[in-house]
Amino acid sequence: MEKQLLVCGHDVIAGVDEAGRGALAGPLCVGLVIYDRSCILSSSGMPGINDSKKLSVKKRTAALGIIAGRCLTAFSVLVSHRTIDRININRATELALVRLLERIPIRPDVVLLDGNFSFKVSVPVLSIPQGDTKSVSIASASIVAKVQRDMILDKLDARYPEYGFKTNKGYGTRRHIQAIYDIGFSPLHRKSYEPVKSLISGGRIS
Repeated sequence: MEKQLLVCGHDVIAGVDEAGRGALAGPLCVGLVIYDRSCILSSSGMPGINDSKKLSVKKRTAALGIIAGRCLTAFSVLVSHRTIDRININRATELALVRLLERIPIRPDVVLLDGNFSFKVSVPVLSIPQGDTKSVSIASASIVAKVQRDMILDKLDARYPEYGFKTNKGYGTRRHIQAIYDIGFSPLHRKSYEPVKSLISGGRIS
């Protein structure tokens, strides 16, 4: 994907992906990675860089080291569960992208974004469904975002061990959902997501 864009005259290409979009608790984390032109064109490629969801913890950690050693820049930003509840998950993703573009030291010519979005930001955005399997920059951004978010959920597990955040990372596993029904939801849960939304409307609030 990046090589095609380089041929079309784009020199600085940013890959963007998120972690935590479908989680019931915790923040959204959005990562951005930019590689040097020569790195993209390298015949050796980027071994070990793949969609973060397909990598084990050990392989993700190793991949993060490769990314850090080869990229021009890598950033991530968080959007809180409260903000997600207030503006919805799509707008939260757009907000994260705006913040990333404000903070990174290099202005990209184009942003490759995993998914199917129509965001209006300061840089042209090319949304790519399943982009983490088609773009090394997006795949790298997915790793940056997931590693960062997983570290946060591991720490939050110490505060709320009953929900199993260290294992489920805030996603709706059977054990996690059962814990919500059994003991109620925590301050970290997204009130606009089910089943918390229904619990609130039904009057069962912890």
